[in-house]
Amino acid sequence: MALAESNDLHMLRETARRLTDREFRAKAAHWDRDAEPPLENLRILGDNGLAGITVEEQYGGSGAPVVFAVAAIEEVARGCTATAAFILANCVSAEILQRFGNEAQKQKYLPPLARGEFLGAWAMTEANAGSAATELITKAIPEGDHYRLTGNKIFITRAAIAEFFIAFARVGSEPGAKGVTAFIVDKGTPGLKIGARDLHMGLRGGASAEVIFDNCKVHKDNMLMPPGGFGKLMRGLNQARVLNPGMCLGIAEESLKLATLYAQTRRQFGKRIADFQGIQWMLAEMAIRVDAMRLLIYRAAEQLGDGHPDGPHNAAIAKAFSGEAAFEVVDKAMQIHGGYGYSSALPIERMLRDVRAFKIGGGATEIMRNRIAAGLFERYPA
Repeated sequence: MALAESNDLHMLRETARRLTDREFRAKAAHWDRDAEPPLENLRILGDNGLAGITVEEQYGGSGAPVVFAVAAIEEVARGCTATAAFILANCVSAEILQRFGNEAQKQKYLPPLARGEFLGAWAMTEANAGSAATELITKAIPEGDHYRLTGNKIFITRAAIAEFFIAFARVGSEPGAKGVTAFIVDKGTPGLKIGARDLHMGLRGGASAEVIFDNCKVHKDNMLMPPGGFGKLMRGLNQARVLNPGMCLGIAEESLKLATLYAQTRRQFGKRIADFQGIQWMLAEMAIRVDAMRLLIYRAAEQLGDGHPDGPHNAAIAKAFSGEAAFEVVDKAMQIHGGYGYSSALPIERMLRDVRAFKIGGGATEIMRNRIAAGLFERYPA
């Protein structure tokens, strides 16, 4: 892995950092407090080339590898997690459309994604199909040139603001992955309804909600892949497994910085708390975890961008480690801040609530461990 950044990557990182400090950081508490999505920031991302980082140039994006998106997400997440999540949303949607969409679909959806005009959403999770996604029961019943979708999806991030959905459904009665496919379903399609808004512990600006398909009529051309291609579709989520940890890294870095600064100014028992060995060891452990996260995440991102066969395996490692490590780092930062850290007057408590989601969303830590073990069995067969 090349640790030295290229000039282009460095410039993008500086752009993201500058926007975060100038535009995004100040209102992050507002989006969280009011559970309001920061849509005004989406267009700012688009105007500065950060909404369509991985969208191919012919569709108005930068055509950059995923490592560029990781760097942007890392910097934006230091100030506003909900805004950083918009970059993830666009990159993952673009990855699926570029892999499996037809030319008309690419022309329709990719340029507005790149400009930051709208967002897509994944509609996969169901009440009894979370980590076990292949147990979903949403039905797609053929009817001439269309399919009728019927079923309920839950905890769908961006559902309340998405312009389109990549909706997973089962065609026929084949169990498991064999009958599962995905459709593009536009907002406003008859039979598509947005249900109750979710109010989660963190990521409250994510506009998460229930998605209801009530005899929703979708043209057969909107099917992204015939049934049986579920595994290939899921490989499009490999990008999310480094973008999701990128948000963990940004939050952890920011909390380490805040804790280090606070420890040098807060005084107890007549001295700075930074002078106590217990605090020094806490900061040192936090720094070790942040550096380990960075190395794992950027290794996996570069490998995914290069098409390296170890990329998916190392992306699972990066996600499994980063979710837990980031939570530990932010939790220690709160402890160092004491009662101030627990107060909403400082961003630490919001950061702790936000970062907790990443051990669940985008593939639970336990599922990542299963994926890592499966990779080991392939590498070292008995």
